Amino acid sequence: MQPQDFFAVVVRIVGLVSLVYLVGTSLMFMGAGMPWAVVLRFIVWALASIWMLRGAPQLVRFAYPNDR
Repeated sequence: MQPQDFFAVVVRIVGLVSLVYLVGTSLMFMGAGMPWAVVLRFIVWALASIWMLRGAPQLVRFAYPNDR
């Protein structure tokens, strides 16, 4: 396994953990009424988590520019 492949797997794991954390914290705020700041945070966090789950190709290319 190449270092960039290992890094891509770690990025995907961070994305999965981030998404699980997001779901857990959003369930806590459901009953309290979600203000706009919390909704905006949810959307940004969800997009970043999904991007990392897909492998974050730009981040991997930035970390290992000449390997691929």
